[in-house]
Amino acid sequence: MKGKDLLLLVLIFLLVLVFALFVFIRVLRLNFLFGNTIYVKIDKPIDDDEIPKLAQWIYDVIDSDKANRIKAVFVEINSPGGSAASSEEMYQALKYAKSKGKKVIAYIHSIGASGGYYIASVADKIVANPTALTGSIGAIIVVPDIVDLSSKLGVKWDIYKSGENKDLTQPFRRRTEKDSVLLTELAKDIWKVFLERVAESRKRKVEDLLPIADGRILTAQEALKWNLVDTLGTRRDALEILKKEAKIKKVSFIQRRERRGLLQRMLEGESLINVGELLKPKAYFL
Repeated sequence: MKGKDLLLLVLIFLLVLVFALFVFIRVLRLNFLFGNTIYVKIDKPIDDDEIPKLAQWIYDVIDSDKANRIKAVFVEINSPGGSAASSEEMYQALKYAKSKGKKVIAYIHSIGASGGYYIASVADKIVANPTALTGSIGAIIVVPDIVDLSSKLGVKWDIYKSGENKDLTQPFRRRTEKDSVLLTELAKDIWKVFLERVAESRKRKVEDLLPIADGRILTAQEALKWNLVDTLGTRRDALEILKKEAKIKKVSFIQRRERRGLLQRMLEGESLINVGELLKPKAYFL
């Protein structure tokens, strides 16, 4: 084979490769453009890293849908709860989707408790697996205490503050009985936000929810009796309800790129335990 012929074959191969890549990218783009349902998967404890990013992604996708092709949001939940702030971030993102005319359907698989239920509560319809656990309407504030550890290490902390309660949540000192009262009141205030969100979304009076709003876990059957979920069923049932509510014949998902897995994060040298985060006082829906 002559040099010119070989060069021609290489050029043809490169052209075919470029064309194939172009078609592949176009297909991916069309799948995004013509998807009709935003897919939101919450299958881990609700953290302050991925969940806010996922919430922002929902805003971005809805705002970029100028042709109004997106008709619904499907939220698949398998989470025991977590950060109160991030639960609120996701709640508001889904509420925004509803304000734009999108139907929001939540499916609780094994567990959708506390922050998991907080997020689900905003949905137009909540479907719970018959074996799922949910509820747990309550809030806690976790304040680390490293006084004993410091003592064992021979470390002493000198604290100078502008007011009596300025170091209330610092891990370097013991909490007094008065501190405990103040922190409990803070937790109750955050709990009230949880109650108000559920009452608003589920069209209930706050006082009607009080008997089960003590942090208790509920079975799916109990949740149905208390009108915390709309029906019991499987993921397939939830998708059928979505199609009916959104008036679509087939569900085509728009998905956010999967976050990095544990192994990938380890290989990239990322610290899996953030000591700084552990020492921060934080409110949780757990």
